[in-house]
Amino acid sequence: METRTKHTYRTRLYSFIKNILVECPNCTGKALVDTGDNSIFQPMALNIRVVCGHCGYNKIIERRSNRSKQLIIGAAIDPYFHLPLWLKTEVGSDHLLWAYNMEHLDFLAAHVGAKLRERNGFRYEVKSIGAKLPRWMTAKNNRQEVLKAIRKLYSR
Repeated sequence: METRTKHTYRTRLYSFIKNILVECPNCTGKALVDTGDNSIFQPMALNIRVVCGHCGYNKIIERRSNRSKQLIIGAAIDPYFHLPLWLKTEVGSDHLLWAYNMEHLDFLAAHVGAKLRERNGFRYEVKSIGAKLPRWMTAKNNRQEVLKAIRKLYSR
């Protein structure tokens, strides 16, 4: 584990909204929300699908319009189908740690595990994920408990 990070204040949560691991609504196994080449910033996302390798569940969002489900970003559900995330676990008695995918989990492990988090001129970059993480997650006295929860999610 690195003892310092230099780029966690440049990364936005939107960077991780692809290939999202979720609980299958049919069998509760691990499923994948495949966003393909779509970007969260596209006004009309096409052919986003959820697929379960265990039971074969498969659903596609053909077209997203103003009348369809609203995108929810920053919660323990995927933004498109609103399915529970696969990578989530309780930390302590009142906190929930979650990640969209393994890349997101790697980011959290690096940021939380770092004893020095450099902003590198991004002092006021308040929209970055590094700046938006809850205080309980980034507090020095919670570091070991949060890293233990992250290791638990890696083995899931």
